[in-house]
Amino acid sequence: MNTLSNRLKIEEHKGKQIIFVNYNGLKEREMIELVKKHLDLTLETKLSFLADFTNCYVTHQYMVHARQYVEATIKVIEKGALLGIDPIKGGILKGIIHAYDVNYQAFESIDEAIDFLTNDKDGEK
Repeated sequence: MNTLSNRLKIEEHKGKQIIFVNYNGLKEREMIELVKKHLDLTLETKLSFLADFTNCYVTHQYMVHARQYVEATIKVIEKGALLGIDPIKGGILKGIIHAYDVNYQAFESIDEAIDFLTNDKDGEK
């Protein structure tokens, strides 16, 4: 559990706080535990997030919890940025964006993702 607490933190970039969620390399069980912690922190802070999905697999069971996150935070947060999105994860992300009309975007670099999250005019609904 100590490992997971290091994977969820609030960072400040360009004067704005964001939640950083590091799923990199995790297996299903740890991903589910982390998305639950992410939900709690988001509901408490109402901050946008940057999530790194590099080197992990998005399973059906994880997606059950990810949908719960989206449904619970849809009116709470403004944006979400994602890293490590391969073509399969990209298809899942497009489905979530379409189904829930959320302002989530995938990025190749952390700098692009931070720019998106910290720019008030960029990508607003």
